[in-house]
Amino acid sequence: MKRILGLLLMLAAVLIQVTWASRIEIAGAFPNLVLLAVIGLTWTSGARTALVWACVGGLMLDLTSPGPLGPHAIALLAGAYVTGFWARNLDRDSPLHPALAAALSTALYSLILVESDDLLGLPVPPFGLVAQLTIAACVYNALLMPLALLAMRRLQGTVRVGPGMA
Repeated sequence: MKRILGLLLMLAAVLIQVTWASRIEIAGAFPNLVLLAVIGLTWTSGARTALVWACVGGLMLDLTSPGPLGPHAIALLAGAYVTGFWARNLDRDSPLHPALAAALSTALYSLILVESDDLLGLPVPPFGLVAQLTIAACVYNALLMPLALLAMRRLQGTVRVGPGMA
C-alpha cells in the first residue's frame, strides 16, 4: 500500500510540475514539487526511503524532459542525501530546518542540472541568469516546504499498514 501511495505521490508531483507549476512562477522560478516531496519524505520517513523515491521521481522527470536520462535523478538523490544527513543530526520538529534543507537542496539540484548539461555539451544559460533563478527557486521552495511537510505528515497519518498488509 505504501509503495502504491509513494508511486502515486511521485507521479502526481511530476505531472503537476511539468504541466501546471510553470504557471505559478515568481521571479522566473516555479516550485519543484518533486524535490519538495523528496525532502518531505526524507524528513518524515528517513533517508533510505527518500533515496528510493528520489530516484523514481528523478527518472520520471528525466522521461518528461528533452535531455538525457539521469541528471534529474542524480540531482534529487543528492538533495535527499544532504537532507537525510541534516534530518538525522538536527531537531526534526522545527519547521525552520526542513525549509533550510529545501533551500540547500534546491541550490544543489540546480547546480547539478546546470553542470550536467555543461558536461554533456547541452546549452547552458549565462551564470547571472542561473544565479538569479536558483536564488528565486531556493526562496520559493523554502517557503513552500513547511506546507509540503504538513501535507506529507497528514498523508502518512491517514495510511495505516497492519502486519499482514505490507
